[in-house]
Formats: sequence, C-alpha cells, structure tokens
Amino acid sequence: MQPSLRALPPRIRKYRVPIGIGLLVVIGTAVAFLDESGAQVSGSPTTSSLFTSAEPGTPSLESRLASVEATLDQTLKIQGQLLELVSELSTKVAPESETPQTRRASMSTAQSPATSSQDYRNRQRSENRFSRQRGNQVRRLIDAGFPPERAALIMDRQERLQYEQMQYSYEYHHMQDKRSERAVELQQKIQTYSNPRRVFEQELSPAEFEQYLNAFGGRTEMEIGSIIESAPAYDAGLRAGDKIIRYNNQRVFHMGDLRTQVYQAKPGSSVEVEIQRRGSSSTEKIYLPAGPLGIRG
Repeated sequence: MQPSLRALPPRIRKYRVPIGIGLLVVIGTAVAFLDESGAQVSGSPTTSSLFTSAEPGTPSLESRLASVEATLDQTLKIQGQLLELVSELSTKVAPESETPQTRRASMSTAQSPATSSQDYRNRQRSENRFSRQRGNQVRRLIDAGFPPERAALIMDRQERLQYEQMQYSYEYHHMQDKRSERAVELQQKIQTYSNPRRVFEQELSPAEFEQYLNAFGGRTEMEIGSIIESAPAYDAGLRAGDKIIRYNNQRVFHMGDLRTQVYQAKPGSSVEVEIQRRGSSSTEKIYLPAGPLGIRG
C-alpha cells in the first residue's frame, strides 16, 4: 500500500509538486529508453518480447540485454540524483531532523562572532566601571591622609570582607538548624561583615580609623536630636546636642548602630555608655539600664 501524501511532514508536502514532477521525469526517461530499445531491437511496438527469435539483421539477445542494462543504469542514476535532491530539500525545510550536535555546532558557528564581540564589550564595560569605582575610593583614602600603598591594601581588605560576608550568608542560608551555635555565630559574622567599618574599627589604629571614616563621609559619633522626658537617657542627664560615642563598648555612628547594640544588651543589666557633652571636647562614661534610651538622632 502506497503511503498517502498526508503522512508526509507538513513542510515536505508543500514540495510535493516538484518532487512528483521529478519522479515523472524518471519514469518517463525509463519508458523512453525502453521504447527506443524495443524499436531498435525488433522494429515493432514495445510489447514485443525480448526473447523472440532474432530475425536477420537484428541485434542478438546479448546486445539487447546490454542495452536494457544500460537503460536501467541510467534510470537508477537519475533516481539517485532525485533522492539526493529530496534529502537536501528535507534538510532545508525540516532542520529539526538534524542531529542535536550538528544543530548546536551550526548555531554556535553562526552566532559566535557577534556573541563573542558583545560579551567582550560587556566585560570591558564592567571592568572599566569597577576600575573607576576602585580608583575613586583609593583616591579618597589618599586625600584623607593614607599613603597610596596603604590605601590600596585597605581597598583589597574591604573587597575581601564583602566576599567573606557572602560566604557566611551562603552557609547560613543552607543550614538546616538555624538555632545551632554555628548559626548564631554566622549571624554575628554576617552582621559584622555587612558593615566593613566595624571590622576596620578593630583592625585599624584609632587615627587610621578616623581617616577611613572621613574618606567615605562616615559619621564619627551620633548626636542626640531630642530626648523623651522621663526616659532613661533623660533621667541620666543627657540632653539634645550631646553625643553618644560608644554603647556597651561598641562604637556608635548613627541611630541604626545604637538600635542594634540596644537590642543585644541583656535585659536587667547595666550598660556602659560613652558620651560627649555638648560644647565639651572630652568624653565621659555613664551607666544606663539595658533597653531603649528614649532618644532620637
């Protein structure tokens, strides 16, 4: 049973006309060669048998067989060429028939120059942006009083701190038990490393740390904006314009720092607070109960 045209792939069906014409050419060529062979052999219609007895002056049986074989060879050759044409058309109209390896290779070859060029430009822009940002930060440190070599080392350390903070965050994110001792330790490290100032406060000398803060516009102390009456800070004698330098032996730069330190103080304990009175150049220490102080920065 001959397959229906509907069984062919949709993209092949629209080429059925040229393919059919090609097949007709093959069949017609074969018939023409057979007709010519029959006419040459017997001078009679093509229905004449190839094995009829030879008449005087007609070719022999071997000659007729050789002619038929030549005709079949020519027909097969044309048929092979037609099949190659069909195969080529199938590849063009149905590229999904190619193997995945071949398709990926051709796509890579076709897209690689443009993609490679675009990737190169993106990398260049990213590297240039990073270099400019780092160069600006190094210059700010130099302007604040750091030698160039020391400024570069500080920037290297700051970049390393950011990387380590991401490592701690990654480890904590994938922990099953977030109440374990290791989880608590990671939380503290993440909080510390998320703000390089806290690390540099411990690693740099007091003078260098002040230079570091000045280089990046950091505040070196928190000035009290207002105080709620009857709150612990008010009862301790603090007033607007006073500055809080340290809380529980931790440096305070703004309200966010103070709020973090207040939450970490143990309830019911007494906390040491280093302050600087308004108009004074010296600092003093007072003790306040743990918990909110009732001040606004």
